Amino acid sequence: MSVLIFVAIAGIALALLLVTVLVGDFLDGTFDAIGLGDGFLSSEAVLSFFATFGLTGAILLASTDVSMLMAALAGLGAGAVVGGGAAVVTRALANGPTAHQLSAADYVDQVATVTTSIPADGMGQVHLVLAGQSTSIAARAAEPITNGSTVRIATLLGPGVVKVVREG
Repeated sequence: MSVLIFVAIAGIALALLLVTVLVGDFLDGTFDAIGLGDGFLSSEAVLSFFATFGLTGAILLASTDVSMLMAALAGLGAGAVVGGGAAVVTRALANGPTAHQLSAADYVDQVATVTTSIPADGMGQVHLVLAGQSTSIAARAAEPITNGSTVRIATLLGPGVVKVVREG
């Protein structure tokens, strides 16, 4: 009976962990909202802890003569190690250099290359690489600018359209 308790804990945690990985962090912000963990706790870390706790307890109870208390303590220790490791990894990924989702506002004041000539009072296209992400965007200019010219993005004109000025 006691093995089943640990198996149930592990099974539920693993199922929820699978949902989290496939669908997304369904507890996103929950721990921040209640003031726990200073952004360190994540669904992945908590569920990894419970899955490891359950698996360790179940394996020890099924294969050794340890008491339920010893299996639970061993599960706590193993869960803390695995959950802590998951917390470190998920926090590093969340705060990494590519964690910021780029928006059109990030393009302002960036250097770009004209890939489709921009006629006077017309629309062309520019290409830029920002934070390792390559993108092309529609562009307008006050003067005609030829293909291959280097420009600076001056402002946003609307969704997916920027105003550029000749660089240098």
